Amino acid sequence: MSTVDWFIALKIVHIGALIFWLGPSLGAWFMLGALRKHEGEFSRATHLGYKVFIQMLILEHVAFIFLLASGAGMAALVFGTGQAWLQWKLLIILLAIIPLEIADIWYGNIKLPSIFSQLNTQGYDKLSSTQLHIYHVYVTRLAIAVIPISVLAIMWLVIAKPNIIGLWQ
Repeated sequence: MSTVDWFIALKIVHIGALIFWLGPSLGAWFMLGALRKHEGEFSRATHLGYKVFIQMLILEHVAFIFLLASGAGMAALVFGTGQAWLQWKLLIILLAIIPLEIADIWYGNIKLPSIFSQLNTQGYDKLSSTQLHIYHVYVTRLAIAVIPISVLAIMWLVIAKPNIIGLWQ
């Protein structure tokens, strides 16, 4: 395969990973929000909704890894890091998106499953309720505010490739 073929393959993976990173988790979040509103935080239906939500989070985080890997592959293959638009894109990813994803992985894939495994045994305790509150009020709301703005800024940088000053020049 030529460099162009590899680049096209990586671009297809990159765009597909972007869709799987944003789409399923956002749909699952809306579904969970509706269940929490109508059924209450600790109902059986909401508990099942959380199970689906956690599965979508796993899909989201796997897609995020593919998104990062394919982006790194394209940069290494064609662009390098000498282009200003790519430097700004990387800065947004490193400062805004990755910290939120780390928090989301911690709460969504590590803490939430352990919280919901308690439901069948002893019910929720104060720590579980506090962790759910932190996840819903701080992590998720911050992600809902920051990620769309970050993704739009990244898309603008990628499409327009504006003549801006680079970070490492």
